[in-house]
Amino acid sequence: MVKVNLCKIRECRKAKGLSQGEVAKLLGFNTVYPYHRKESGQQPFTAEELMELAQLYNVPYEHFFIWDYAKKRDNM
Repeated sequence: MVKVNLCKIRECRKAKGLSQGEVAKLLGFNTVYPYHRKESGQQPFTAEELMELAQLYNVPYEHFFIWDYAKKRDNM
């Protein structure tokens, strides 16, 4: 299972010295509220938004994912 790593998104934003409001405007939001909901995990980022963030922060888009591999049990 693949999950979005919200901590990495937040860390990248802070490392660039950007506020949530600044990133919200760069993504085309009229207010900070929708971006805040996404960064806090209340609403998911779209694939397009993740690609835009990757370009903004100059990182590969894979940087924002957690690769969670489920372990299978062999009951034989």
